[in-house]
Amino acid sequence: MDKQTNATSFLNILAEIRPQFFQQKERAVHLAEQMLKHQDTSYIPQILSCFPVDRYYLHLLDADMRRLRIICEITAAEEILPGTRSLFLENVDSFDGLIQKYIYITFLLRRLELPLPEEALEEASAVLKSGRISVCALRKITECETFADPEYVYQQALGHLSL
Repeated sequence: MDKQTNATSFLNILAEIRPQFFQQKERAVHLAEQMLKHQDTSYIPQILSCFPVDRYYLHLLDADMRRLRIICEITAAEEILPGTRSLFLENVDSFDGLIQKYIYITFLLRRLELPLPEEALEEASAVLKSGRISVCALRKITECETFADPEYVYQQALGHLSL
């Protein structure tokens, strides 16, 4: 199949499920905003229940929904750790802010992957040392995003956490 055929097929799928797709996405975003507003992770199952759309899934059709699913998994994992809190939800007050935080952490991790000069790594190192990113977030993002060597990036991030 060529790229045009793939794009056409994808657009045809979206046309079939468009109303339900946008309704489910809007509901997931609304629930995520409520979770942030109340700092209440009990919204996670409700958010994830929005993901099925006909025989498809939001996280396979939309990048922000893919990120939201990963964020829900990070937050749920943070809740399980003893003596921790939901670091991923801290200092975020909107869905857009939540997605931006995810992208920013991914960007910082990409810096660790590349052989950059020490000055270029300072921002990533400072953020990791601040303690505002959990081990859960580091693990999940390195597993879910495309890195040449995810384990190397994870280990580098852990190294910066302990500095």
